[in-house]
Amino acid sequence: MENQVKTIFELPEFDTGQYEGSELHMVDGNAALVLHVAELPLLEMRFTNVRWHRYTQLYCCETSWIAHAYFKLIEVSPLEELARFLQSDRSTRRAYKQLHHFRIFLDETGCYEFFAETAAFRELK
Repeated sequence: MENQVKTIFELPEFDTGQYEGSELHMVDGNAALVLHVAELPLLEMRFTNVRWHRYTQLYCCETSWIAHAYFKLIEVSPLEELARFLQSDRSTRRAYKQLHHFRIFLDETGCYEFFAETAAFRELK
């Protein structure tokens, strides 16, 4: 059960009807989630040392996910899924120092989640 959420960053303000879609790119264990919003530059979220990710289609997203993560990146803490993942990681050389559970809900698309070391946001010119 989720106890608390922490906002990592909110997207720039825009009319949600301007949201046109997203792209997820994974390279060498890192991820980039690029958002297309009319009249704005591309918006990019980068995640480093991704160990797990999940996409949940709009109609399957839980109500709390929508309420807490609507067009903003949050960290969910604590969460049983992350704890189970960390407990099951038996590798002797871990590619991460600490993992966080990040989530964002994108209207008309759905919910993206990542177990990753860091998250950052930038506008692509």
